Amino acid sequence: MNLGSETPHVDATQWESLKAGNASVFEAIFKAHYGFLYIYGLRLLKDEDEIKECIQILFITIWERREYLGTTTSIRNYLLASLRRLILKRIKNQGNRVEIGSEHFAIQTELSAEAKLILDQSDLDTLALLQSCIEKLPERQKEALYLKFYGNQSFAEIAAIMNITTRAVYKLIYKALDGLNEEITRLRRY
Repeated sequence: MNLGSETPHVDATQWESLKAGNASVFEAIFKAHYGFLYIYGLRLLKDEDEIKECIQILFITIWERREYLGTTTSIRNYLLASLRRLILKRIKNQGNRVEIGSEHFAIQTELSAEAKLILDQSDLDTLALLQSCIEKLPERQKEALYLKFYGNQSFAEIAAIMNITTRAVYKLIYKALDGLNEEITRLRRY
């Protein structure tokens, strides 16, 4: 059962099935979304064990409170927004101020062995330049870029996940892309 890229109708049907107590659908949802939630969580908080615990708490809470859950047309968006809120709440409750470092939003530039053989040095230099420029962006811009280009989320979905307006998402992504363009242009001049 591929739940990672379902239609809104299928997501809504699966969600209703989960709410009705279908354990196999719950398990399938967990398996389909765990990896992406884990990677996203690591971009918010460096602590791997805390991220794993937050994901477990999220799914336990969903299962225990399934009768009270609202409707959704996107399970992934619901889970991302819920995980984000849970992580931020736990950080706040611990009284620790955690800075999100640039390493959390590092775009994965790991290539397959074949791709590494095919790419020439200029392509690798371009990837390194892009990674360097991304590291200089503000954290919220990195998060929005990650959700848009690696999570394939729409602007409205990103707004819901980040708890901001769609207009603010457009601004974040526009400023991030504009900043990347300016930085790359500036660095290439030298």
